[in-house]
Amino acid sequence: MPAKNFDNKKHNAIIAAATRLFLKQGYSKTTMDQVAKDANVTKQTVYSHFGDKDKLFSAMITGQCKKHTPPDIMLGSDAPFEELMFKIGLGFLQMITSKEGLATTRLVMSEAERKPKLAELFYKTGPQQMNKILTDFLELQNKSGFLRIPNTESAASYFFSMLKGRYHLRMALKIKPLPTKKELEEHTRETVRVFLKIYGGDSPLITNDIMS
Repeated sequence: MPAKNFDNKKHNAIIAAATRLFLKQGYSKTTMDQVAKDANVTKQTVYSHFGDKDKLFSAMITGQCKKHTPPDIMLGSDAPFEELMFKIGLGFLQMITSKEGLATTRLVMSEAERKPKLAELFYKTGPQQMNKILTDFLELQNKSGFLRIPNTESAASYFFSMLKGRYHLRMALKIKPLPTKKELEEHTRETVRVFLKIYGGDSPLITNDIMS
């Protein structure tokens, strides 16, 4: 993606067009020509910004992650740890249960067997990257002395797994009643409380990585 003559407006228009098309007709059936037409740019512009369709798909996933990640979690915020974890957790839960998030999950699952590279790309760009953001945040908490977590990567994974466990599959399968905004918030608060029961303070209940 060239820095010279970079057009942010066109860049965003291309991602928006790709998102609409990917989620409407699938990854395999979406062409760069269609994206260019929908974004009202030339195909050459699409390639100059993203290089290929895989990179365009990655940009879509990255955009979803950034949209739902609190921008201040790694900036030495003075906010209480519980509040920051709530923001991280609720952002993650809103991302995976949003219309776009659920559609993306269904898209990847439907094409994973035919296109395993797409599934790997989604995992590395989305879930793995989100886990890294939380891992880095927990490492800062370790250094500050607030937490003592032997394996922050595992702890981050457990936190996200607890968040997903109650509602994500039900929503992905469109099983009603779907949770309300208040229910998602309450589930996030409960997950933070459980996480702190396990890892918080001077005497965490888990002192070794149980997956080792």
